[in-house]
Amino acid sequence: PLTEGTHSITYAYEDASGNTSAQSPAFSLTVDTSAPSAPVINTIAGNDIINSSEQSSVITGTNEAGATVSLSIGGTTRAATVTGTTWSYTLTAADITAMGQGAETITATQTDAAGNVSASASKTITVDTSAPSAPVINTIAGNDIINSSEQSSVITGTNEAGATVSLSIGGTTRAATVTGTTWSYTLTAADITAMGQGAETITATQTDAAGN
Repeated sequence: PLTEGTHSITYAYEDASGNTSAQSPAFSLTVDTSAPSAPVINTIAGNDIINSSEQSSVITGTNEAGATVSLSIGGTTRAATVTGTTWSYTLTAADITAMGQGAETITATQTDAAGNVSASASKTITVDTSAPSAPVINTIAGNDIINSSEQSSVITGTNEAGATVSLSIGGTTRAATVTGTTWSYTLTAADITAMGQGAETITATQTDAAGN
């Protein structure tokens, strides 16, 4: 039997009298029955977590030269764009819908130039495209009035676990200290100056672990 690789083949005819023709021109035959290794899937969206601003992320990876790459995303087969030994695929809104929220496994296979299909590569990711609710700001200084003795009051509130909390005080952005599902921030003299006297609105936003 022919072994793996490229072979040069010629032939000749022999008639019933035993006369042999000249050798034919050689032709080349390649035997390739070995499946390629699984393609590589690179880290997706920087941390394998897709947030609301990353829904059109480009998934990339590497492959054998001459191969095609097929992905399974949310149970749907997608064809990657292959350039040399790298491939890419841009997520669509339909992909995000198909995957849903939470843990998801994306798989990829490659088919080499001979038609051999690789084993699957897999990448476990998290899809979290839902923004958290607004954090809670507790009553400040007991009655939401800051007097002269309360200029270093601690503002507190609650948040989603794993989130960071940012405050806007007198037009200046301040980072709160978060412990579990509670946050706090101690007012400074600069904050009091920035707010001035009279009515003032303090706002707070939270950014969840996925970046929403």
